[in-house]
Amino acid sequence: MPRKAAAAAAAGEAAGPGLKRARADELLYRSLRAVYHFERSLVEEFGLGYQEICLLQYLRRRETARVGEIAAALDLPLFSATRLTQRLEAQGYLAKEREEGDRRAVAARLEPKGAKLLEAIEAANFAKIGGRTAVLSPRELDSFVLVAERLESILGVEERVARDS
Repeated sequence: MPRKAAAAAAAGEAAGPGLKRARADELLYRSLRAVYHFERSLVEEFGLGYQEICLLQYLRRRETARVGEIAAALDLPLFSATRLTQRLEAQGYLAKEREEGDRRAVAARLEPKGAKLLEAIEAANFAKIGGRTAVLSPRELDSFVLVAERLESILGVEERVARDS
């Protein structure tokens, strides 16, 4: 960030046309709080948290994934990814098996029970979001979609997100 822009941001001023610091802080806090409570509702309704759901979605997009690949994609330490896969395996949502070419390597794959749960979660999410967005004007809906599509860039996390694509 150029020196003038950094000084303006530290002072709480807009570095040019854009958001003032206080407004940006409030918007980010409200957004994070909303996502937190949305995630909590998933835990209450389905018994899975954000990391578990992300892992199931990740596996659905691949035939299999090694625990190290899962750790990298979810930006987790290897031991956390191992525990995460163990919990989901114990619940019957994924299966782990040794790879034929390298018996030391263990790959996880989505089980039908996990795919069914993921479909139920996504249907519930769509019903919630679809019902709420129905009251938006076409312009508001377009704005919502645009921000959602560009959120990775707005938050500066494109590289992290690219790891799990």
